[in-house]
Amino acid sequence: MAKLSGTVQMKQVGESNNIALFILDRPEKSNAYHNAMLHQFAEHLAAAVTNPSIRAGVVTGAGEKVFCSGADISSLANKSYNDGLNLLSRQLFDNWANTPWPTVAAIQGPAIAGGLELALACDFRICSASSWFSLPEIDLGLIPAAGGIRRLTKIVNEARAKAMILFGQKVDSATALEWGLVSQISDHVLEDAIHLAEAAARRNPLAIRLAKMALQSVNTSLGDASIEAVSQALLYQSQTQAE
Repeated sequence: MAKLSGTVQMKQVGESNNIALFILDRPEKSNAYHNAMLHQFAEHLAAAVTNPSIRAGVVTGAGEKVFCSGADISSLANKSYNDGLNLLSRQLFDNWANTPWPTVAAIQGPAIAGGLELALACDFRICSASSWFSLPEIDLGLIPAAGGIRRLTKIVNEARAKAMILFGQKVDSATALEWGLVSQISDHVLEDAIHLAEAAARRNPLAIRLAKMALQSVNTSLGDASIEAVSQALLYQSQTQAE
């Protein structure tokens, strides 16, 4: 089998070089990720979390046309029950959400499926006017199992989450801003995201970490991730049996 294209890069940016910039670099495939890219992301994230100079994180997609279109469709073939229980993207996005420092999604163009789930795991989302948002997993016989259901419901409310997940509603940038799905629309998405991360990085790091922990503890349900895992595992299993 030919090796799939695409990497995840991490570089330190900002005036004080203390912002970890993660780049999904597969623009020819709308920055769709596969397992090797998720593993790369996880390795870079582990290094960043243990690096005392890092004070904030930004994630973006290469090419400026698409933030991320989610998992590569070809990588979804022949997934097993255990793959659903131990979904790599769920583990990674949960780890990203739990970083000790603030994170910003710099969304240029659409954020679809797992791409939106990654953005939802960020503390702040900035998008371009051309951005739009969608969770089409049900069309593939799956669900948004990498945190999309958990996080979207808390961010935009249950009715709006149902419109996107159950009824397939696509949300444009203006609606996303109105709903609180994003906090800012910008003509200079990445530049503004880095400036915002720099502002957070100048604040007291211990207070930031404790405040983030306190914010995450609000309305936390420990069962949500388990429901995601079992549901996706059963759906993977049903697709395997149908073949």
